[in-house]
Amino acid sequence: MAVSFVGRPMWPRLLLIGCRLWVYIVSVGCLIMPLAVWVMIFIQNTQTFANTMDHYLGNDQRVYDRFDGDPNAGYVGNTNIPKHLGGPVFAAIFDVAMWLFILLALCSDLFWRFPLCRAFLESCWADGLYEDRKYMDIEFYFLTANAFLKLFIVAATGAQTFTGIKPNQPDPKIDTPLFCLYATLCLAISIPFTIIALFYILGDLKRLEYKNELKAAEEAAKAKAKAKAKAKAKAAEK
Repeated sequence: MAVSFVGRPMWPRLLLIGCRLWVYIVSVGCLIMPLAVWVMIFIQNTQTFANTMDHYLGNDQRVYDRFDGDPNAGYVGNTNIPKHLGGPVFAAIFDVAMWLFILLALCSDLFWRFPLCRAFLESCWADGLYEDRKYMDIEFYFLTANAFLKLFIVAATGAQTFTGIKPNQPDPKIDTPLFCLYATLCLAISIPFTIIALFYILGDLKRLEYKNELKAAEEAAKAKAKAKAKAKAKAAEK
């Protein structure tokens, strides 16, 4: 087995193994980090809203200004909730929407490997994030679409490091802004390398599919030729 691995195909195989490991470990991990961030943000916003529910009545920004003491702030203190009546609803919907966007990006990275990811993308009508044709006919435009989706996740997640997401504890166990910054930087750095890795992986799948179809066509041609030869032999015997 070792002898069959060593040879001309060795380095391309090692490159493909490295690309797959990058996607399975680094790319997926860099998306799980912001997903965890948005879960933390959702929990902290919900706790702040529950603790200060009496301050969220009415549609007057001055009510919120008296609460946090900063009339220049566009967000309620310790949250990313805008200072208006729909703020809590907006924050909750936006947090959940970010979960969905991150899951879409994750499935777009893995649709070629797991049918469940492809089914999830189909259920969300995210046709631009995957390719449903054969690998031989595949185009790589969806890699760019997924990269722009990740850039949006980077921008939205990175913004949370500056909009007052502060734990209420004096000595917090988890520094949400710092973890948010780490998640943003890791995802941003991983985007170009993930595109390159997926390009090589899908290119190899195209090559294998073309090779298999060519082999199947040759076998079909041989079988057809044998059938014709048998038919001629039977006709000659008669």
